[in-house]
Amino acid sequence: MNKQDDHPVDGIPVHALSRRTFLKGSGAAAAAAGAVTAVPLGIHSAAAQSATPEATPAMPGMTGTAAGSNAPVKFFTDSESKTVDAIVSRIMPGSADDPGAHEAGVVTYIDNKLHGTNLGYDLKTYQQGPFLVTSETPTTVEAASATDIYHTIPVGSDQQSRYGFQSTLGPQEAYRRGIGFVDAYAQSKFKKNFVDLTTDQQDSILTDMAGGKATGFDSPDGKSFFTQLRNDTIEGMFSDPMYGGNQNMVGWKLIGYPGAQHRYTPDDINNASFHRDPMNLAQMIGGQ
Repeated sequence: MNKQDDHPVDGIPVHALSRRTFLKGSGAAAAAAGAVTAVPLGIHSAAAQSATPEATPAMPGMTGTAAGSNAPVKFFTDSESKTVDAIVSRIMPGSADDPGAHEAGVVTYIDNKLHGTNLGYDLKTYQQGPFLVTSETPTTVEAASATDIYHTIPVGSDQQSRYGFQSTLGPQEAYRRGIGFVDAYAQSKFKKNFVDLTTDQQDSILTDMAGGKATGFDSPDGKSFFTQLRNDTIEGMFSDPMYGGNQNMVGWKLIGYPGAQHRYTPDDINNASFHRDPMNLAQMIGGQ
């Protein structure tokens, strides 16, 4: 063992940690809970304040199918679809023999989510200030400015999940802007768009975003947009296939999740070696 093996994280040697290992644990929790914690999108700039919360219409060039899928794109342009597919494919890598986000059709899940009648929202939302920022010295709403609706309110990090989605931009606008920022940052570093980079270069872009070091991101900021992409990747990998992702139930097979089963007998429950192939909602309803 090398030196870093002596410092395990959650029982896993550091050298063995990967996005895939990390997401296996996160995905199991997400599948069991049926939701992912909402995060603020870091959108408080003048550009964000002038945006409207109305639906963003489909953009010109929306033809063909979502990258890696037979499903037609509904919200993304072809170019946006390819960029998002490339991003989620680095967050959750895979191959034909060991499926990841690309093989599971995560981009189709995100495209469907953004196209839907809820405009991409899947949690409680808050589109008017004051907005929260994480701080070790929290204050109260009453202490915030009563005249500046875009004022921010510091809250403890342990309270962040209580506040839901916060932004003057909806998920549709945030995605469209964020994808543009990703390509702009890729151009600034490597003179190419994200989809044209090597996997190592793509990883460096996402690492900078996750660490809050990527420049040029303004509503949403890079770290918040990466978190949104990561959360949506988890949802797309482990939600029921009826939503467009988890195609062929590859996410459930990865973590050993049985899906929507009719019932378990006492013998099933008491049998330590019991196994049943996963079943999705369509199969359960159809009696398959």
